[in-house]
Amino acid sequence: MGELSLNDIVHRVEELPALPNVTYKVLKLTSDPKTTIPELSDVITKDQVLTAKVLRMANSAYYGYARRIYSIDEAVVVLGFSTIRSLVMAASVFNVLDKEFQGYFLPKGDLWKHSMLTALTARLLAKRTGYELPDQAFVAGLLHDIGKVVLNTYMTKAFHSVLSKVNETRIAFMEAERDILGFDHAVVGARVAEKWNLPEALVEAIGKHHCPREATNNPKLTSIVHIADAASMSMGIGLGGDGLLYPFDGFATDQLNLTKNIIEEVMAEIADSLIDAETLMED
Repeated sequence: MGELSLNDIVHRVEELPALPNVTYKVLKLTSDPKTTIPELSDVITKDQVLTAKVLRMANSAYYGYARRIYSIDEAVVVLGFSTIRSLVMAASVFNVLDKEFQGYFLPKGDLWKHSMLTALTARLLAKRTGYELPDQAFVAGLLHDIGKVVLNTYMTKAFHSVLSKVNETRIAFMEAERDILGFDHAVVGARVAEKWNLPEALVEAIGKHHCPREATNNPKLTSIVHIADAASMSMGIGLGGDGLLYPFDGFATDQLNLTKNIIEEVMAEIADSLIDAETLMED
């Protein structure tokens, strides 16, 4: 294990996902103010599976629109480019995250549920704290644990060593992961985000979500993801083997001026939409 570099892992591991071409097209179009609604709709509707998933998410109780959305054109008008971008990203990574990850003791579907719940919580936290890009927070929350996909193969062999180190030394799971493997899932996740050409703020939020005080590009976004992740863990969704082994960083609440009451209100609101979130991508 020691002879492998981080680059080796990111490039070699079979599970390393690639975003579909249509996702890159949507990301590009939704970032261009000159893009028209028909142009964006045309790209999405060429992919029937993506179209179905985006419409299902657009009509989920979580998004809370009073009237049903029947077409991608209508979804783009009602939801806006930013939300469409985050829905397309969620649809694109569903198959990557909706698997069993034995290395982290995560049954099939649990990493997806935890990622989706963290994304929804991050989006709501962003709105409650006045963060100007709630859909960016959604995507950062969605992808925060993407490094586990890559490290799963190695963790399958090393998990018991990591857990023993945690129990013996009382260090955080991620520290033990780093000691045994040489890397932790957050650092590897940041490399995946770089490989996907995602913006620097997202790369940082993924890479520093367990240590928000180290964020320099966008500490608020990283803090939102940190709190959303901790809140999702405390709700017991997608805990896996490392679920309760992370310390909570008070730096994040200070960054966002968050009170315990606001966090509890957000968690209660998210809990109401949880069943809906779990079934969003079922075929």
